[in-house]
Order: sequence, then C-alpha cells, then structure tokens
Amino acid sequence: MFFKKRKKIKDAASDRAFRAPRYASFAKVSINGFEGYAILRNVSAGGFCMESKTFVDMDVGASYVIHVTPETHAEKNHFELTVEVRWILSSPEKFSVGFRALQGNNRAFEKYVDYLKEHHQRRAS
Repeated sequence: MFFKKRKKIKDAASDRAFRAPRYASFAKVSINGFEGYAILRNVSAGGFCMESKTFVDMDVGASYVIHVTPETHAEKNHFELTVEVRWILSSPEKFSVGFRALQGNNRAFEKYVDYLKEHHQRRAS
C-alpha cells in the first residue's frame, strides 16, 4: 500500500510579507512646484503617502526630489529624498500620492522615521 504524503497546513501569518510599522506626521513639503504643508501617512523606511488639498502635477512611475521640513516640535532638520510615484488619487476634496523611497541610506530620512516611531510609542503608552 502506498500512502500519500499530507501537505502541511501553513500558518496564514507566516505567508504574509513582513510590513514595517507605519507612522503619520504633518510637515512642510516641496515637490515639483508644490510648496506647502501636507500630511505624510504610512511613513516607513520604504516610503510614504502625501495628502494635501492642492493638486500636484506628477506622473506615476516618475522620480522626483522631495524636500521635507518636519514639524517644529520634532527638532529635526529638513531633508531631501528621491522618490518614485507609485500611485495618485485626486478628488475635489484632496490630493493623495504614494511614494517609494529610492535613496537607500538617507540618514536624515532614517532619523525622521526613528523620531516618528519614538513619538508614536510615547503617545501609545
């Protein structure tokens, strides 16, 4: 008699890709003609989303240099980051764009993500 091997049932959580924690902030942003305050959402070392009430002319797949001045209480210097536009959503109420960080080892951006992580943990406790 031959027995079929039983397939192991995988834990669903083990199949999911690891996703770094995400954070949000309010910062002054300058990119492709837009200069003003925007909400940065889902901030992680891999990128972030930007929301504003002002439309910004950008193309999906294109690369831009974004200048970010963190909120004053962060006591962090402004920094530049090269980003790729992953998606754009625009409505009369708001403009949203998803960025992937292209620059590896951008120490200023890494420090900002670390600050947001610490700030988030302090608020949660």
